[in-house]
Amino acid sequence: MEQFAAWLINTYPLTNDNNRNILKEGLKLFRQGNVIHAYQEGSSMTGKVQDNGQKHVLLDEEIGDLSRCSCGATTLCPHQLATFLSVWSQSKTIASLIDGWKEQSTDNILPTFASATIKKEATTYEDSSLSSWLEFVDYQHQQYKSSIPSKRTYLTGLTHAFFPKLRTQAPKKAEIRPLFLLHASLYCMEQVIDSYDSSQPYQYIADILHRFVDTVEEESKGLFHSAIAFQLDSLLKESRQLIREKLLQQEEPFIREMFYVYQFTWNDVFQRRNWMSSELKELEGETSLQAELAKTHLLFLLKKDEDALKLVKKNGNQYAPYLFHWLQSLVSTKAKDRLESWLAISLPIVTSYIHSEPTYDRKRQLTKHLLKLLTDYAMETRQDKLYKDAMRQLMPYSYGEYEWYLFETKNYRQWVELQLWMGFELSGLEAYKLKEIKKTDAYALFPLYHVAINKALEQRNKTAYKEATSLLKTLHSLYKKEKLEDIWLQYLLQLKEGTKRLRSFQEELKKGRFSYD
Repeated sequence: MEQFAAWLINTYPLTNDNNRNILKEGLKLFRQGNVIHAYQEGSSMTGKVQDNGQKHVLLDEEIGDLSRCSCGATTLCPHQLATFLSVWSQSKTIASLIDGWKEQSTDNILPTFASATIKKEATTYEDSSLSSWLEFVDYQHQQYKSSIPSKRTYLTGLTHAFFPKLRTQAPKKAEIRPLFLLHASLYCMEQVIDSYDSSQPYQYIADILHRFVDTVEEESKGLFHSAIAFQLDSLLKESRQLIREKLLQQEEPFIREMFYVYQFTWNDVFQRRNWMSSELKELEGETSLQAELAKTHLLFLLKKDEDALKLVKKNGNQYAPYLFHWLQSLVSTKAKDRLESWLAISLPIVTSYIHSEPTYDRKRQLTKHLLKLLTDYAMETRQDKLYKDAMRQLMPYSYGEYEWYLFETKNYRQWVELQLWMGFELSGLEAYKLKEIKKTDAYALFPLYHVAINKALEQRNKTAYKEATSLLKTLHSLYKKEKLEDIWLQYLLQLKEGTKRLRSFQEELKKGRFSYD
């Protein structure tokens, strides 16, 4: 593989426009996941590439000119390059190849080739070398895998044995230790993702990944101040390239977890404006979901909300799971104007996403999360319009929050309307709330009692008639409290006339001393 890379760089220099186009197209095919089952066997590399039909590629490592593609090209084509990039990425970073190629020299990547032959002996590392860290971590991982008695203990041991051991072996220097652990976490994430197959529950794998994502977030915050120091610039530049590649290469169902890594590192580690602008240039021409998310986050950090929200609108429902983080950030910084702009576009997307989730528990979980964000904002700013709008749109999953809000703000008539809309029985409502409403706004309860009486009469049995009569007594007291006796008499006359064939109920009315006067 290293021999083919050297041939590639020497034969197809990037000073040539055509070669640059081949690189661009090859990268695009690779990053969009169009390469299928690329692998190396002996001195050959084989792969299939989806591009207006399936293209079959055979690469000869020892004699690059003998490589072939079913597209019919007689020289290097994007399909061949995409296949090679796929094989290369399985053990090395794309950045190391591209950097060496751009500089028209194999000097930058030959150390990587050499390291491949001694990887198994990488028992130590250089504090200032990212490639040395990764070789060391990989060696430790090989040792760990060979020591476990069963594959069934692999993932558990990765979190409870392998990574804790790496912590003890991390650099002691405070300014670089978090960066080492960040890359160690990212390495572990890759191993977890690689181990995923259809026989394992997705959520089990996702839960393990999130432990390492949490570590990335923690270590990123630890790097916030030391990342400003220029002595880390070389390490940080390599890290930026590596993390970008990992995101662009990541496929579903774990794009979200890898994007979290990208977010957290750009929030706290690569936070310089000139780096963000440079990163946006690196992402130009990339149209995958992963690239669009990366661009959106960078624009968000640069406060270029208009451009960021264009991407949100463009990607619509695909963005729904990712919007919570940006909204949370705006709430935390109390950025009222920005939050309103983001919610104007995001709330319909998030609402639709919540309603489309397959289970009630998931819908309720996401609703609770979103409303918590908006509650915090409403309490800080004393402006609750956005919170109320969201609760209305998220019914019935927002019932708990909406019911509490209406009662606490003494919107008792809307509270009653909500109970009727939900179809709740009067007997099932909390007594202390009904008592409070009777004191303050008895008229608001009229609809609840009228509905409860009608439902009791529909049951057509003596027990229900007694219940209806009892409810009538309470309702009568409410009419008296509101000084609406004339309306009460009209209601009672209509009720008696409409139920005159219900003899048992008429008897209950007589017992209850309901007369026509």
